[in-house]
Amino acid sequence: MIRASSTLKAALLATTASVALAFPSPARATDGFEQIGSDPYRPQWTADIGISGDGSVVFSNSHDGATLSQGWTYSNEAYTWVPLLTPSRSTIITDISFDGSVWVGGGVIGSWEVHMVRHADGALTDLHTGSAFAPGGQLYGYFTSMGMAVSGDGRVVAGYASGPTTQAVRWTQATGVEGLGFLPGDNTSTAQDVSADGLTIVGTSSINHSDQQAMYWTQATGMRGIGFLPGDSESYANAVNDDGSVIVGASWSVVGGVIEQHAFRWTQAAGMQDIGLLPGHQISYAEAVSADGSVVVGSSSTMFASTRVAFRWTETTGIQSLADMLAARNIDIGGWELKTATGISADGTIIVGSALDQNGIERVYIARCQSAVCLGLTTPEQLASSYAGQSAVGHTANAAIGGTLGTMQEYATQARASQGSRSTPYSVFAYGAYDTDPVTSGTLGITVDVTRDIVVGFAASAARVETEMIYDGEADMRGGGLSAFVARVPDTGLQWLAGLNSLFLDGDIERGYRNGAGPGFSNGSSSSDGFGAIARIGWTEQFGALQLTPFASYTYSRNTLDAYTEDEGVFAASFEKMTSTAETARFGADARYTFKPDTWAWGTLAWGHRLDGGKSPDVTATLGHWFPMTVPGIAATEEWLEVGGGLRLPAWDKGAVTASVTASIPEDEGNTTYLARAGLSQDF
Repeated sequence: MIRASSTLKAALLATTASVALAFPSPARATDGFEQIGSDPYRPQWTADIGISGDGSVVFSNSHDGATLSQGWTYSNEAYTWVPLLTPSRSTIITDISFDGSVWVGGGVIGSWEVHMVRHADGALTDLHTGSAFAPGGQLYGYFTSMGMAVSGDGRVVAGYASGPTTQAVRWTQATGVEGLGFLPGDNTSTAQDVSADGLTIVGTSSINHSDQQAMYWTQATGMRGIGFLPGDSESYANAVNDDGSVIVGASWSVVGGVIEQHAFRWTQAAGMQDIGLLPGHQISYAEAVSADGSVVVGSSSTMFASTRVAFRWTETTGIQSLADMLAARNIDIGGWELKTATGISADGTIIVGSALDQNGIERVYIARCQSAVCLGLTTPEQLASSYAGQSAVGHTANAAIGGTLGTMQEYATQARASQGSRSTPYSVFAYGAYDTDPVTSGTLGITVDVTRDIVVGFAASAARVETEMIYDGEADMRGGGLSAFVARVPDTGLQWLAGLNSLFLDGDIERGYRNGAGPGFSNGSSSSDGFGAIARIGWTEQFGALQLTPFASYTYSRNTLDAYTEDEGVFAASFEKMTSTAETARFGADARYTFKPDTWAWGTLAWGHRLDGGKSPDVTATLGHWFPMTVPGIAATEEWLEVGGGLRLPAWDKGAVTASVTASIPEDEGNTTYLARAGLSQDF
């Protein structure tokens, strides 16, 4: 849970008005250490420091050095005093709801009585009212009370009431305040925290405040003790996670006049787990826990608390000094001594507590460890690789554009019958293609012979572009586009072709990364648009049934992937728009052998070269809302050899089938890719 410690409970008197504070404060950091100002009354003293679950509001209380205590909240770099329940009387804050809109605590009534209070919708309400406190009521004679915790939505308040004894209490709008009783044989109990869902309350039960045992309460089970660490005789619970499954606090015993106290983490399945001590210490206690129960914070100290040190604990790291953890992540705490860690955001990335500044003055701090790098679950290098891998989406989309341009080129120069063998200037064609990049596409088009040697074609295509990325990430994009070309393809002499193509894609992208020792994935959706152009020139010579065409070609493609935000995964990120371009030159020769009219085989041998060096665009992304990074994308293969071949066979009257395979063999150690095409054509 997100609550603070339970230090300040006294009622103090004085006169002051509610005012708004605006102390100067450093800008909020992503990974960093924020000093949020000194005590507005007396800098040497603060208490009950906590933070809302979403990390937007910090709270604490201040003392004027005489009689007045008053709570304050800090948000958007500004401080605000809490209103007083009674003019000239103290009011303190002890806990706050998930979004910071509701807080609870205690306010002084009369000369010294304290009443539990709840602040919501701009109004402060005294909860020490109703039938429970009236004559004959369950809590009649209980003259003071304190609100200690509030549920995530602000609808359930937990605390205690004092009078004939002290008893844990619970408040809701429907029931008012009700006592929660005691463990069997006990006569005293207190509630310290309530789960975010409002269903589980934790605290202690004891005999006249002695022989304490940590407890939890639910509507279904009533009050249940959770025991002690081995060899101990007393325990108390300070905080509970969002769903009530994890409870933290401390367990202790006195042996030979020496106190041995260890912080604990309790679950129903594992029981009470010893969190341990920092080196040289004898006492530790857990104060707060993250929503999922995986991060625990508190303090560790020597016997008489002469040396207190804030700690952070996870199952992976064990107990460690918060200052040491921040220093290891290059976060400068400005020479402050972090004494306590009393509040934590729901996601476990923001910790608040008290510290001594360089002058020995007690202050409130905010320690932020929000990026994956700071959390230690990935490294800057791994994060950079994960981001850079997104550039593969642009490479594959450009390959799809180039593939469609190549299909038009193949049909115009290799698979289409010349006008000399046809009685009509019109033909239609349908192509299916598969590239092991991988790209799957289908193209449907029509051609018209303008003259005997010049042909114009138009086509529509559909494509599915699947991209394999680093850390087992992948993208699955679907869409289509339009194409047009004009070509001169004589039996002999000058041959040339020019074509244009557009491509529009939409789909899902799953990014892979390292999450600790294992894999992690984040998912998002995006769309892209692109276009391409091809120009080819060659010279055809006829040697009987053999036709040879040396050629050179230039292909340009450009694809823009829209900005998108991942909505799933531990380290979801937001990616800025990314534009990928490719400029490719090919030099080679085609050979075609005609077995009989309308039946031939062809082969192609060419050298491909990326004129742009295979460059890739920079990839800019922000992890969550905190960690922006720009990294260069992964470069594509710069040089490769293309070897291909195909066959055209007549299939029916004025109809033909074609099939071809092209292998691209990179000059470096990359993988060879294959592009297979199959087509049908019909003259009419």
